[in-house]
Amino acid sequence: MMMRFVMAVVLLCGLAVASCGTSGSGADVTVLGPWTGQEASGFAAMFAGFEKSTGIDVRYIGTRDADAVLASEIENGDPPDAAVLSTPGELRQYAAAGRLVPLDRVPVPAGAYTPAVRALTVTSGPGGDPHPYAIIIKAALKSVIWYSPRTLPPALRSTVTAPDLTWQRLADLRLTWCMGVADTSSSGWPGTDWVEDLLLHRSGPRKYDQWVAGRLPWTSPEVRDAWRAFGAIAAKAGGTDHVLLTGFGQAGAPMFAPRPGCLLDHEGSFITAFYSGTPGTEYDFVPFPPAGKAGQGAQEIAGDLLGIFHGTSAARRLAAYLTTRPAQEAWARRLASGAYSLNRQVPIGVYPDPVAKKIATGLTHAGTVRFDGSDSMPQTMASAFDNAVLEYLAAPDHLDALLSALDKVRSVAY
Repeated sequence: MMMRFVMAVVLLCGLAVASCGTSGSGADVTVLGPWTGQEASGFAAMFAGFEKSTGIDVRYIGTRDADAVLASEIENGDPPDAAVLSTPGELRQYAAAGRLVPLDRVPVPAGAYTPAVRALTVTSGPGGDPHPYAIIIKAALKSVIWYSPRTLPPALRSTVTAPDLTWQRLADLRLTWCMGVADTSSSGWPGTDWVEDLLLHRSGPRKYDQWVAGRLPWTSPEVRDAWRAFGAIAAKAGGTDHVLLTGFGQAGAPMFAPRPGCLLDHEGSFITAFYSGTPGTEYDFVPFPPAGKAGQGAQEIAGDLLGIFHGTSAARRLAAYLTTRPAQEAWARRLASGAYSLNRQVPIGVYPDPVAKKIATGLTHAGTVRFDGSDSMPQTMASAFDNAVLEYLAAPDHLDALLSALDKVRSVAY
């Protein structure tokens, strides 16, 4: 069957006579998502087998403003059958409001996903009872520290790559970090990744969960210490002005220079799209090391989640198919796709290079997994977090005032 592949932008969705979200007939499935270009082609590869085997058309609408388009569609009472978001916090709000369809009856391949991963898709509905409300299309590993085997001196490399590496030992090396928090769409978020990883690996998943859920104050010692550790690293990463003005994708470039300007880069697995050279030779990574017993073995991830707004048979069948090995493998095997599966049945061999294989292994074998903290918070809280990173870098002495202000946002955001 010919796949109907629709690429849309916000203006077209807002002004078209027929709404982008119009569906619900069950004859096809409309999916709104954030991917365009090569990423959209990767997602199309995932559901091509579904269209071929079922005869159901998947009408994909790709826009970089998927969150805003979805909110508009819901406000107009005409959401798509399904939507993909990278923010579990928003999905939780839609589930609590009764907008999302529980996915209890959507079959998931037995043994494909760890209990920890399955738990990430469970949230409370309008009655307060927990149900799975999403499936994870693809994931990124965020607890990652990158280095260049070519430019990192051998003596330092042996310490950085040691299996018993701790955060304290790494900090004691006093290496220069690459860092940039600028982004054309939403600056500040690379700094939130630092605070999140430091909190998770210093204080453990229990405190992390309390903080993400709004139950642990921003002014608590655990959160304050994570901010201070982040600030100390930023101060030695070319200075806070440099960090504020440098794009996250360009921050690691000095790591590859003949005389490197920095030696370590803390970024998610997606950063390889900004690196050049041979994986494993020009760049490699180590997991973010524990900073205490509580953070041992913890990993922070990000992910793209699909939720269903019209519970048609076709939409449920698509959701079930997208969790399977053939669907997950279709995107992961594409060269330089940056797509990683949490399905343990996807062979590591499908990934195109040794670094990608290590990332995939880290994702599927992590004992303790937590979603990106800011992505999991209510949107108002997450935006305040981004802005606070920028303000902190501009005025590090104002940390206490910034954390108190974040607590005020917390009191209303949840």
